[in-house]
Amino acid sequence: MKYNEAIQQKGFYFVLPTLVIYGIFLIYPMLSAFHYSFFKWNMISESKFVGLKNYIRMFGDRRFWNSYYTTFHFTLISILIIIIFSFLLALLFQEKMMLKNFFQSSIFIPVILTMVAIAVVWQFMLQSTGVFSNIFLDIFGINIKWLTSKSITPYSMILVNVWKITGYYMIIFIAGLLNVPQIYYEAAKVDGASYLQRLFFITLPQLKNTFILAFVSGVIFSFAAFPQQYVMTEGGPARSTEVLALLIYKQAFEFTKFGYSSAISVAFFITLLVFSIIQFKIFQSESTY
Repeated sequence: MKYNEAIQQKGFYFVLPTLVIYGIFLIYPMLSAFHYSFFKWNMISESKFVGLKNYIRMFGDRRFWNSYYTTFHFTLISILIIIIFSFLLALLFQEKMMLKNFFQSSIFIPVILTMVAIAVVWQFMLQSTGVFSNIFLDIFGINIKWLTSKSITPYSMILVNVWKITGYYMIIFIAGLLNVPQIYYEAAKVDGASYLQRLFFITLPQLKNTFILAFVSGVIFSFAAFPQQYVMTEGGPARSTEVLALLIYKQAFEFTKFGYSSAISVAFFITLLVFSIIQFKIFQSESTY
């Protein structure tokens, strides 16, 4: 018994530095944001308690709701496209083909690149003299304003997000497909089932939890988008790409409204917390089977 207690004590010492760093850079800022959401503060003058005024202002702020809608629009469309593409790629790579490892690695490479570097490169490609603009102008005779049109720019952000994250979810779906018992497919083939019948009646039902997990985790990752919009458009044009994280940054560091920014960050945190709880429940339900 004493030996086990000694082992646990030593293990605690090993994780203590991580706990300290986690507390300083995550827990403390979260608690501070909640605290300052009830104050009016610009980091220069003394903070003034205003109660729920920041939250009342937030719920009546069109800019906040625009950012909230923009964030959901960006997140949901991105995730739907990512899930469809990554699942189709997983099905493709399930088959025998030449250079399969090369193509899988090529699709996965964007996942390990930083979003800032990706955003800079895509910004050059999508600008008026960039590669994409020249290709569409030369081949189709269309001058697409990828980063300056209020209606097109949000989908340019989605394009970049899909390009970066698809490889990650492709790996998840490949892992899910490998867990489907092959005996199901063999029995279906004996019964004369076509490829589409095997896909709809075996593959998709077996991957139900994988689809749910991919959707929920994808929403969490995409909802917190910030560097892409900040680097490529700074929220423009006409705030069409101003996501919540970017609005929080601007309210705090451009307008020095740290109390109001903290209130928005609390709403942002609660939204992500809801999706995180859903994801936790899904993981918990999977572990019971």
